[in-house]
Amino acid sequence: MGDALVSRLAPARSVALAALVESERGGAYVREVLDAMPRARKLDARDRGFAMRLALGVTATTGVLDELLDAYLARPQKVSARVRTALRIAAFELVYLGTAAEVAVSQGVELVRSQAKSAAGLANAVLRRVADAAAGYLAADGVDADRRPLVSMARSAGLPLWLGEALVRSLGAEDASQLAHAQLMAAPLAVQMNPRVRTTAAIGGDPCGLPGALAGVDGPRLVASGILDAADAVVSDLNAQLVATAATRPGTCLEIGAGRGTKTFMMAAQAARAGYARDHVALDLHERKCALNRERLELAALERIETVAGDARDLDGALAAIDGRASERVLFDTVFVDAPCSGTGTMRRHPEIPWRLSAREALQDLPELQLELLRQASGRVRLGGELIYATCSVLGAENAAVIDAFLAGPEGSRFCVRPVSDATIFHEEGFQGAAALIRRWESERGFFQSVPAPQAYDGHFCARLVRI
Repeated sequence: MGDALVSRLAPARSVALAALVESERGGAYVREVLDAMPRARKLDARDRGFAMRLALGVTATTGVLDELLDAYLARPQKVSARVRTALRIAAFELVYLGTAAEVAVSQGVELVRSQAKSAAGLANAVLRRVADAAAGYLAADGVDADRRPLVSMARSAGLPLWLGEALVRSLGAEDASQLAHAQLMAAPLAVQMNPRVRTTAAIGGDPCGLPGALAGVDGPRLVASGILDAADAVVSDLNAQLVATAATRPGTCLEIGAGRGTKTFMMAAQAARAGYARDHVALDLHERKCALNRERLELAALERIETVAGDARDLDGALAAIDGRASERVLFDTVFVDAPCSGTGTMRRHPEIPWRLSAREALQDLPELQLELLRQASGRVRLGGELIYATCSVLGAENAAVIDAFLAGPEGSRFCVRPVSDATIFHEEGFQGAAALIRRWESERGFFQSVPAPQAYDGHFCARLVRI
């Protein structure tokens, strides 16, 4: 390839750099930043896809890229944020995309030159050394033999070492390795349909054993169909759909952590399919999210759902108006705690997670909050009712450990664990196949814990507790 051709800066790389700089400056999600950029919209589909690949990939592997770059920078702390981001893009191509060194180095130099002309020589020297070192770095050459597999796994997935260690402790080496292998791959797309929709020809996709679910949906085709804007479907990971389905029962339901209402929608949809009469209270801390939930439910014509803004750490305060209308402290047939969590089961979709998340947050602060929410929620479960606890984490500290801590306390003494696959709805006509999907990921204790892997869906946890 000629020097002139190689050195001409590709527009996709320039757009990726601009998106990354803006994301780091303002703290916004890089996917949303790039989607909103006029420059990105002017790219053809191929270049736009490449820009997104670079932006998401660099975000997901930032710390690993910095460690490698810093090994060859004489004064790492003196490198400006913009120059560092440009170097990261080139390093990502060299380490993770296998871009030819001639191209990646040349384009990296031009990216750096676009931010600081004086740094072009530095970029050339550093990136050539990164190109030479990339394979050995990923293989963890030079690391003690007993640590080498772990370090290599974490580097290959672009993860912090502490997180790699936590994944192995939580999942075992084999499942952690599968997650790591899938970490930089695109996650498959699935949707849950509104029961009123009679045909799905506009979006394609394949039935997958769960009523209302379509797997393998094409994203651009889905967006172009307008079906999401009409609330005729919601995008949701298939394993998240299984969790929402397991929490769907007749009677009254309190959903804690409803967010924008994806699971609210799915539970109402599955209840309609199962013929369940139910009343649903969807609680979230933020009124803005409650408003979005209400708006979509109205569009979807899914009824008998009330949204409430309030803090689930003070559940009596949050439900005061509901209790006041009933002239008593209201208990529910089902209380579903969709707990705030690390999101480590969804890192492919949310590349900011690995390097924004801290070990203290994932292993201490979040589990403490989750346990507090579970204890509060337990006081609202009717005798014979069910307390469903769910996260989109794969860390044991947020999942089984929280359940064990709850069961060991006074509130937990009134509950017993039952298999998720034995949930009421999985005995209904048409839903038995979904129970088989649950059992693929069900532990001996009856907990559901899926794990990301190539061509597989996300990591979700669910525990089903019955009040006795």
